Amino acid sequence: MNLFNELRRRNVFKVGAAYLVVGWLVIQAADLLAPQLNLPEWAPRLVTFLVLIGFPLALVLAWIFDLTAAGLQREEGHVGNKRFYATIGLLTVLALGWFFAGQRDESPAPSREAATVADGVPSATGPAGPPATSAPMLSDPPSAPAGDGLPSVAVLPFVNMSPDPDNEFFADGISEELLNILARIPGLKVASRTSAFSFKGSTTPIPAIATTLQVGHVLEGSVRKQGDRVRITAQLIHAPSDAHLWSDTYDRDLTDIFKVQEEIAQSIATALEDVLGARRVEVIAPTRDLEAYQRFLQGRSRFFQRMDLDDALADLQFAVQRDPEFAEAWALLAATALVHANSDYPTRLDRATIRPLINPAADRALALNPEMPLVLAVKGYSLMDARDPARLREGLAMMERAAATELGDSTARMWLGLHRLQLGWIDRAVPVLESAYESDPLVAINVGYLGVARFLSGNDAEGERLARRALELSGWPATAVFIALEYANRGEIDRSTTWLEVRASMSPREQLVDRINDIELHVTKGDADALFGALQTELTWLEGLWVSLAAWLPSTTWLREDPRFYALMEQRGHVGLWEISGYPLDCRPVDDPAGRRLECNEGN
Repeated sequence: MNLFNELRRRNVFKVGAAYLVVGWLVIQAADLLAPQLNLPEWAPRLVTFLVLIGFPLALVLAWIFDLTAAGLQREEGHVGNKRFYATIGLLTVLALGWFFAGQRDESPAPSREAATVADGVPSATGPAGPPATSAPMLSDPPSAPAGDGLPSVAVLPFVNMSPDPDNEFFADGISEELLNILARIPGLKVASRTSAFSFKGSTTPIPAIATTLQVGHVLEGSVRKQGDRVRITAQLIHAPSDAHLWSDTYDRDLTDIFKVQEEIAQSIATALEDVLGARRVEVIAPTRDLEAYQRFLQGRSRFFQRMDLDDALADLQFAVQRDPEFAEAWALLAATALVHANSDYPTRLDRATIRPLINPAADRALALNPEMPLVLAVKGYSLMDARDPARLREGLAMMERAAATELGDSTARMWLGLHRLQLGWIDRAVPVLESAYESDPLVAINVGYLGVARFLSGNDAEGERLARRALELSGWPATAVFIALEYANRGEIDRSTTWLEVRASMSPREQLVDRINDIELHVTKGDADALFGALQTELTWLEGLWVSLAAWLPSTTWLREDPRFYALMEQRGHVGLWEISGYPLDCRPVDDPAGRRLECNEGN
C-alpha cells in the first residue's frame, strides 16, 4: 500500500499513461509514413521496439526524479525500493517477450491460398488440357538442388490481402507480370508460371520448393488493393539458406503500378548482381488504360486457371475495346479463343462462335508486336489446320520461333512437340518435349506427352514411368491410352487391359467422345477396315490427333502402311509437308495395287 501511494505521489502512473498514449501515436505514425518515405521494411518494427524499451525507462525516471518549481529534483527515500525495480524488470521482460514472440510468429508472407492451374498446352481434351487436381509431389521427378549463387528464380503467386476476394485475380496478375519481366533479363533463369503457381496455398518450405523447381531464389509477397491505391510487399529469398536477400513495401496509386513492377524487378537484378552481372530493367506500360489493364489481368488469370473461360473472353474483349493498341490483350484473346474452341471446358457459348475470334485477334496482335511468342504460337497452331503444305510449314516455323524464346510457360514448345509427333518426326519432337518438361515438370500434359514420345521411340520403361507421373499429377490419361494400344498390338493383352482400366477409371468430365472410344477400340483390335470406316466423315482436331499418334507406335505398322492412312495424311496436307521437309523416320512412299502408301522399317 505504501508503494502504491508512493507511485501515485511521484506521478509514475501519470507518466506511464502519457507515455503509452504518445508511444502509440509514434508507432502509428511510423507504420503510416515508412512506406511513403521508402524506409526499410524493418523501420516500423525498430520504432516499436524502441518505444517498448523506453516505457520502463520512463517509469524509472519518474520514480527517481520529480519536476518541482526549482527544476528537476532527485527524490530521496524510496529510490532503492526493491519491489518497485522488480516490478519494472518484470514489465520489461514481458514487453520484450511479447515483441519477439510476435516477430517469430510473423511469417515473411501470408500463406498462399490454394488454386488449381493448368498450362495452355494441347491435351486429350483439346489444346487447353485438364487442370491439375493434386499437389505437386516433391520426390518425383528428381531434380538437382538449387545451387548456391545460381542465377535463377521462381515467382510464387502473391497473396491477396485485399478486403475484396475478387482481387485475387489482380494479385495473381501482378505475380505473372513480375515473372514475365524477370524472364526477359538476360542470364536469369525463371521457373515457369504453371510449375511455380502449383505451390499456391502450399505450406511446403521454400528450400523444398526451390529444389523441386531447380532454382536458387524465390520471390514471394502480397498485394492489397483498395480503390485506386495498392500496397505490394515483395521479398527475395536465397533458397539454400532460406535467408532474405531483399524485401520492400510499396504504397502507390494504381497509376504507378508499372513503375513499381520495374522497381521490384530492378531490386532483384541488383540483389543477384554478383552472379548475374549488372542488369538494367525497364518496364514499358502495355496500356495507359488502367481499367483495361485490370480486366486484362483478370482475364489472364482465368485463362491460366482454366476457370470461367466465357468470362475470360469477356474480360479480354473489354480490354481490347477500351484500348485497341493493347497488344498483350489481343494475344491473350487469341489464345483463350483457341483453347476454348478446341476443348470441352464448360461454356454458355456456341463454340462455333468462338473459333472466328482466333485469327483476327492473332493478326491484330502480330501487327502490333510481330515477335510476341504467345501469339506466334497461337497463329502457328491455327495454321496447322490449313491442309496446305506451304501453310503447314509456315505454322511450324512460327511455333519454332515462339519455342526458341524463353517464356513464362511451356506452351509453344508443347504445341511444337505435339505437332511433330503427329507428323511422325519423333526424333525432332523429343528435344522440344524434353525442354517443355524440364521447364514445367509439374504440368501433367508435359509429362504425359513426353511419355508418349518415349513409347513411340520404343522406351517402354520410361514411357510407363512418365504415364504414372502424369496420372499422379492430375489424372491425365493420354499416355495410358497409347501404352494400352501398343501392348494390345503386341499381343500382350494383360498389360494392355491394365492400362485400359486406368483409362476407364476416369471421371465423366475426362471421358473422351464416342468416336475417340471407337478409334481406340479398332486400333486395339488391329481392325483396319473398321477403323477407316469410322473415319469416313470429317475428322475433328482430336480425332486427327488420336489417329496420327496411334499410327507411329512401334507395333502399328499395319496402320501407317495402309493406303487409306496415306490418303488421310494427304488430305490433311501432311504428305505435301513430308515432301518438303522429309518423311518420318525410315518411311518412304511406294506405289501399291491398292494405292500409294508408306513403307516403313519394322519398329520405326
